[in-house]
Amino acid sequence: MEKKMEKKIKWYKLVFKQNQPIHIGSTKWGIVNKTEIFIPGWTMWGALTITFNQYSKESKLSGNQELFETITCFYPSFYENKNNKLKLNILFPNYKNGLLYLGEYSEDKFRYEFTDTFVSTAIIPGLRSAKEESLHEIEVLLPQSKKEIKEENKKESKKEKKQLYWVGILGIKDDLPDFIKNDLSDFLKKGLNIYIGGDVKYGFGELELVYDREIESKDNDELKNELKNWNIDEYGCLTLDDNKNIKQFLEFSPEIKFEGELKLLAEFDFTKNIPEIKNVSYFINIGSKINSKIPNLSFKLVKGKFEKVCL
Repeated sequence: MEKKMEKKIKWYKLVFKQNQPIHIGSTKWGIVNKTEIFIPGWTMWGALTITFNQYSKESKLSGNQELFETITCFYPSFYENKNNKLKLNILFPNYKNGLLYLGEYSEDKFRYEFTDTFVSTAIIPGLRSAKEESLHEIEVLLPQSKKEIKEENKKESKKEKKQLYWVGILGIKDDLPDFIKNDLSDFLKKGLNIYIGGDVKYGFGELELVYDREIESKDNDELKNELKNWNIDEYGCLTLDDNKNIKQFLEFSPEIKFEGELKLLAEFDFTKNIPEIKNVSYFINIGSKINSKIPNLSFKLVKGKFEKVCL
């Protein structure tokens, strides 16, 4: 298939340190609001868009909706000592025996080690008493392993903390106005704080950018190899090659054969006073294994999802 002419994209690898517990809405079981165990691309897109619009005096929210939309999902990671060198171990999604894993962690094991719950209830003003049927629990992702937080309290423990970091890829189109480019170069720097998920006003959700680097090299091999790990090419389109486990959601099509799960995803318009659903589609879940060939340039990365494009 002949390659279409696409706008040039600059690609950045971003690593955020988790400073506070975070809650990313998922499903509800009884009174427990469960959290996702990864950060969807649309959640990171929303956090970056809001923060950039607060930072940039020249830009407008309505004009920046597409600025950060070429972005992957972000996955948990932590540093491991290998051959006396610290290496960032990214927990990419995959399925084993029908169950979702992050790296070698099953979903249950990851939740056991890295999540906890907070209990809260609504208060009746004036009476200072709990409102009936308002008790609920919020599951949150912790900044550190629960196991090591407990060990930290023991005097004899000198073990290195297993601090969570979040890693993903961001693509920025190169044909932007100069004032946006200038703001972006100052914005995407170490020390940038963004807030994601729910209940941020109660001390949840802070991430700190600790690593940002444009992915490039003279022969382009570094760029292609890094993007290939995330199933994307330099144009922001789906590419699978030998890596069949998808790191982004893939819009479902009947001819695609896969092993994994289907998810019904809704996209909301949050510019309205009351958020409205823009569209709803079925997507193949992250970590699923694709067993059929997919034509190049047939799916494009948008907010952590590969969406079908017209060829």
